Order: sequence, then C-alpha cells, then structure tokens
Amino acid sequence: MRTTPCWAADSPPHLVVLSGAGISAESGLKTFRDGGGLWDGHDIRVVCDISTWRQNVRAVHRFYNDRRAAARQAQPNLAHQAVGRWQQRWPTHVLTQNIDDLLERGGCSQVIHLHGRLADMMCLGCGHRWEHGDGDWDPAVDQCPGCQSGKDVKPGIVFFGEAAPEYQTLYLTLASLRRQDVLVIIGTSGYVLPVALYASENRGTSLLNNLEPSDHIPDHVFDRVFYRPASEAAPLIEEVLVDLLG
Repeated sequence: MRTTPCWAADSPPHLVVLSGAGISAESGLKTFRDGGGLWDGHDIRVVCDISTWRQNVRAVHRFYNDRRAAARQAQPNLAHQAVGRWQQRWPTHVLTQNIDDLLERGGCSQVIHLHGRLADMMCLGCGHRWEHGDGDWDPAVDQCPGCQSGKDVKPGIVFFGEAAPEYQTLYLTLASLRRQDVLVIIGTSGYVLPVALYASENRGTSLLNNLEPSDHIPDHVFDRVFYRPASEAAPLIEEVLVDLLG
C-alpha cells in the first residue's frame, strides 16, 4: 500500500475533480437514487448486492446489459468535455463514482473509477478481471477466459458489501491536497461519499456543482457553489480555475 503523496510538495498547483452521476445525467444516463433503495426502478438488493447476486444472476446481468446499452447510446456532454480540457491544461486527477466511460470519451486520458467500470467483468472463482467491452453478457453461454467458469462471473462493478480498492487512491489524493490546490466536486448527492467532509478538511479551495442542494452536503463548507446543470456550471467553474491555477 502506498503511503507517499500523489504529487511532490513543491510541484505546481493541482486540480482534483470528483464526479458523481449528476455529470452524466444530461447525457441521458439515469442517476442512482437512494430513496427507496431503487436504481432505475430496480431494487439494489437484487442487482447490486454481493450477498444476493448469485440468487439473481440473470436479473443482475440483464440489468448491467441494459446499462451498457444506455451508455453506448449516450454522448459526452459539455461538462465531460470541460473536465477533459482541464486535464490537458493543468495537473488534474479525475476520480468518478460513475461506471460509464463518458469522461474518457469527453477527452480525459486518466480516470479513476471508484466503483468499477461497465466495460469490465470479474470472476470470483479465479480472481481474473478483464475488459469485456460494451456488449451483452449471457451467463448461460459466456465464460471467464481464465477458468472457463460461467456461474462465478459478475460485472466489474463494486457491489454493496464489496470492498472498493480505489477508495485508497481517493483517500491518498485528498490527503495530498495543499493550500494551492483546488478540489472540484460535480454531480453527487453526498449519500455514498462524504464530500462535505472532504471539502471541510481541504486546505485549498473547494468548489461544488450540483443541480440542487442536498441534505447531505452543507454548502457553507465550500468556497463556491454552483446549483445548475453541470454543462452550465462547467464554464463558470473554468473561469474560477483560470484565476486560481493560471
């Protein structure tokens, strides 16, 4: 496990962008809603729980096949493209709770997917993980390329009850933030990740963009708050970044 900072203490100002489902909502991808435990009308205990997925294997793969189809049809919006532009201009660390690839298609070269990727599959039998792409997965036919198991293969998404290995990257990145660095949080309710805590502990500037206020995010812990669609907020955030980062 790494214990050193993500970047040198004397390096130029860095930008950290942490995004949630709200950044992809304008591209037509439905957001996860915690109220009632539903995701796009599906019970998360059925489609996204490590303790129950084997009993619901067909429903699980059908659900994620649908997610892949939706992502395949979606296009990056102005907010995705803005983050890609920021990464090209400044030292930028992009972390997302999203499982789609719209940030990459919007121009980002490096993205940490905290909860996994739709394109990935993993086998709990042999531990093999691979990129399946955006096509369907049929649990009755398709098999793990490592051990040829079909019954042990699940989507490469972090289910409830599973460890999220990339959280260590998130914590390390946040701990590396200095006074001259900037934290931008876009499109998250604060229900899964305590983003208000991240902002309150940040020694530098913290910016928030959400469509509307959230009970889980007291906006007074941020230096600037933009309540509007992400594509509308992106150019306003960029103006602030130019002033702060040059």
